[in-house]
Amino acid sequence: MKQSVVKRTSPQRKTRNLEQSRKEILDVAFIEVLHHGFQGVSVDDIVSKTSLTKGAFYHHFPTKLDLGYALVDDVVKPMIIDRWITPLSQYANPLKGIVELMNQRIGGMDPSLMRLGCPLNNLVQEMAPVDHGFNKRLQAALALWITELEVHLKRGKKTGFVRKDVNTRQVAHFVVMAHEGMFGLLKGLNNPGLFEVLFAPFKNYLRTIEA
Repeated sequence: MKQSVVKRTSPQRKTRNLEQSRKEILDVAFIEVLHHGFQGVSVDDIVSKTSLTKGAFYHHFPTKLDLGYALVDDVVKPMIIDRWITPLSQYANPLKGIVELMNQRIGGMDPSLMRLGCPLNNLVQEMAPVDHGFNKRLQAALALWITELEVHLKRGKKTGFVRKDVNTRQVAHFVVMAHEGMFGLLKGLNNPGLFEVLFAPFKNYLRTIEA
């Protein structure tokens, strides 16, 4: 009598499959939340757009709030670093980098994407006032952005591009808040042409702190 062969999944492959399924859920959830808001989507909405079952969803995220927290920690925070911090390493003058990135990332954005808003800003407006877990994580995301931006501003001080008397922490706060405020206005008013009106004084301020 032939013996059946039981195929066993290696621990490495199982871990990789779990990571892939978790990433699939987060990728789909990010797009859905960006289009409809966190409270505007359901677990069923998200699962229906993945190749997974609802059981697989709950294996990774016991509640919808757990998913939301993971979106901030594992998607939004890395996105901040990738889009706004890492590229600054290519600029000897970080002030020039900040201006060029703002112009590219916001000024050059497709209006259809602009109408969706900034993922971080959207969640701050929608969820920070109503859920402590979201509030704490969103504040941490903003603090990360500010702290990492200040690293580059301090570098600019040392290399002679930023005035020695400048408070780099305050400038980092200003840049992040200007970004979020600008993005929020452009989304809310649905007027991409307003970018240049807002961007001009932003550039002018950064020029005043150049060495």
